[in-house]
Amino acid sequence: SMLGGTTFALVAISLLMIGALRSWRFGLLTLIPNIAPAAMAFGLWALVDGEVGLGLSVVAAMTLGIVVDDTIHFMTKYLRARRDRGLDAAQAVRYSFATVGVALWTTTLALAAGFLVISTSAFSVNAEMGLLVAVVVVLALVVDFLLLPGLLIRFDRWLCGEKVRDTGQRAANQTA
Repeated sequence: SMLGGTTFALVAISLLMIGALRSWRFGLLTLIPNIAPAAMAFGLWALVDGEVGLGLSVVAAMTLGIVVDDTIHFMTKYLRARRDRGLDAAQAVRYSFATVGVALWTTTLALAAGFLVISTSAFSVNAEMGLLVAVVVVLALVVDFLLLPGLLIRFDRWLCGEKVRDTGQRAANQTA
């Protein structure tokens, strides 16, 4: 079932993100930018077409595995900037954009183009799936570039606690 597959993918990806980022808080936060694109795309699809057919039933679970890649890259650079370089949240976001921003654009364009090719299929199940996956992939980039940085900066205190802020303050004091 669509719900069962999506739930399994969501749980598996959540556990992987918590492990990869070595933080349950960051792992949970990354669920937002990884779920939002599929929810937004299905909302758009409902407005345009109104019907979820066979090909679309796998899109949510499938795209969760695809869109998590950009989030992982952004978050690893963000955490490296916070933990190793002692940068504050806003500086770490800028560091992440500077180090992986172009790569995220490139992979998103390549994936979207590939799935848009599938959307030209004469077989409507494949065509609809290709189109919706391309939309989800592009929306995931938008969410990773616009929503994720805001979440990281807004919830910095909850995410990092005193330990990381002290490190950042110490680094700022040493350069002053």
